[in-house]
Amino acid sequence: MVRFIGVELGKLLAALVDAGLHPSDIHLIGHSLGSHISGFAGKSFTDLTGHRVGRITGLDPAGPCFSDVIETFRLNVRDADFVDVIHSNAGVFGVTEPIGHVDFYPNGGSLQPNCPPAAVSCSHSRAWLLFAESVLRPQAFIGVSCDSWQAFREGKCDYQNLSVMGYGCQNGTRGTYYLQTGDGEPYGRGIEGTRFVNNEGLLRNIQNALGGPRG
Repeated sequence: MVRFIGVELGKLLAALVDAGLHPSDIHLIGHSLGSHISGFAGKSFTDLTGHRVGRITGLDPAGPCFSDVIETFRLNVRDADFVDVIHSNAGVFGVTEPIGHVDFYPNGGSLQPNCPPAAVSCSHSRAWLLFAESVLRPQAFIGVSCDSWQAFREGKCDYQNLSVMGYGCQNGTRGTYYLQTGDGEPYGRGIEGTRFVNNEGLLRNIQNALGGPRG
């Protein structure tokens, strides 16, 4: 079904190009399964037109059934001129491995702050909340090039290599970036988010573990 929907969307986009839309102006944004639907739309569009769509943004692309498969069966860098990905629930509902030209892992990309363990979709949904905030606050989320979340926590990153995460991400950005967000809206911490703060969201996480705020 994911592939079918993507192929049909690709046909629609091809028809719009025939009507005058430029491929570089196409920006597909998909959350979870929608990320892979966008990927299949990009594949279909290229097959029909010989061109690539300008950009695909994957918001915590679905992991189950799409992890450890060949690229043609999921979103990949050949589906658009630029593919940027935000991971917020990697290893659970989202893919773990980097699959875009640039991949962002806010808060390590798996468990998001202020998401109680019982709220199974909280971390998975955080990706689109962060992206939505980035539309109105272009400099809210800044990531730093880093090899891993552990390296980020230890401050062992390339602080000369920063990138905006979200809507304002530049097409030429490449690599893997990490950042820390706040635990509530507004989530963006700007440049401060490139440095790990050990107690970020600590009180709320304790409250969640105990079953919610008391008193």
